[in-house]
Amino acid sequence: MKNKIMISISFLLFLIFLIFAYQISQTEVLEIDNFFIQHVVVNGRTDFFTVLFKLLTFFSSVAGLILFTILGLMLMKKKKEKLPFLLNIGGVVLFSQILKILFQRERPLLLYRLVEESGFSFPSGHSMVGASFYAYLIYLIWKGNLSKNKKVTITTLLSLLILGIGFSRIYLGVHYASDVLSGFCLGIGYTLIFILLKESSEKTPNKSLVRSFHYAGEGIISAFFLERNMKIHVFVMTLVVMAGIYFHISLVEWMICIVLFGIVISAEIMNTAIETTIDLVMPDIHPKAKFAKDLAAGSVLVLAIISIVIGLMIFLPKFWILI
Repeated sequence: MKNKIMISISFLLFLIFLIFAYQISQTEVLEIDNFFIQHVVVNGRTDFFTVLFKLLTFFSSVAGLILFTILGLMLMKKKKEKLPFLLNIGGVVLFSQILKILFQRERPLLLYRLVEESGFSFPSGHSMVGASFYAYLIYLIWKGNLSKNKKVTITTLLSLLILGIGFSRIYLGVHYASDVLSGFCLGIGYTLIFILLKESSEKTPNKSLVRSFHYAGEGIISAFFLERNMKIHVFVMTLVVMAGIYFHISLVEWMICIVLFGIVISAEIMNTAIETTIDLVMPDIHPKAKFAKDLAAGSVLVLAIISIVIGLMIFLPKFWILI
């Protein structure tokens, strides 16, 4: 019964999104957009609300989400919950960016904006990702051992935060109301489907395809928490992503960076697997074992150096312009 309700809600939310998508394909600015521009952006701003909504929008910014994702991973006691947590946020970010490229709706006029933003407007990435991220936190809270009163309190606060993030994007003049509402629908609908798939995978036999992906994810998480070099790679990757957003690198440059991320991290995971296997079958020191480990580590180093060179080719000209 619960699953049917969640599927029905998701279907309804996706249907609302499709209605908005059709409407903006027919006209650039909807009536609901003009209403919020007139009553919120033009006539509703105060110094207090400007400070408040700039703070709220941070909770779904790139820096904010990275910070809260790291904190969430640190606070999670159950290791098996960490991979779905990362998959949920990663999936919704990718989904939102693909939709922006597909629709290519321009943002509201510059004269309405209180903060600088680049990229396309529909759907609102902050609203979509924020709704998904904090809705999934609500799901985890209700799975935990807190008292019902605490669960209700936290759920209420997170729900208000989701609404606040969305409203902040309208107030700050960087999104239309239809962008935000569509983002809410997609973010919550996506998360409901994700939760259904997650819970379904937990009930399937160990040899199922979904379970295989689960074990692969556990390997990635273990490599991150146990290997120092993996943490360095992820840290550098995070810096590159933030630099890419700051400098507004092109789609081709993003594709190059993403491919390099995958190659280097995959090589590091393979290096870890090789080292672990050698330690298992040959616990004593042996020249050939050392040679094999050195070769594996060397391959990662070569890929890392090549990635650094390509990264410098992409970002150095952009840094040079700033200087």
